[in-house]
Amino acid sequence: MNHTHHTSTTRTVLATATAATALAVSLLGPAAPARADGRPMPDVTGKNLVAAYGELNYNTTVRFRDGRGAGRLVLWPASWKVCGQDPAPGTPMDDRKITLTVVKATEECAAPTA
Repeated sequence: MNHTHHTSTTRTVLATATAATALAVSLLGPAAPARADGRPMPDVTGKNLVAAYGELNYNTTVRFRDGRGAGRLVLWPASWKVCGQDPAPGTPMDDRKITLTVVKATEECAAPTA
């Protein structure tokens, strides 16, 4: 009986780890058109990347662009913030590619170029 409880706990831990890995992989996945429900693009500029991704309902494929131009990969979303977004807030999200320009949370966003 005790062995069964241990096995159940192990399965729960593995399932949780798998779900966390799936979220991390989905954040790093290749960009593709978003399949959203037609609602307008929220304004996520200035937000932590995890919060911004949450506002995009976690199911939208998002591409990230390094705001420093260094081509860094987003490996830990909680340590990044959004400096810019495409499409603009209010734009319908149906079948649109979404690109978020991001920098490390401790960095300043670059001034927009005219």
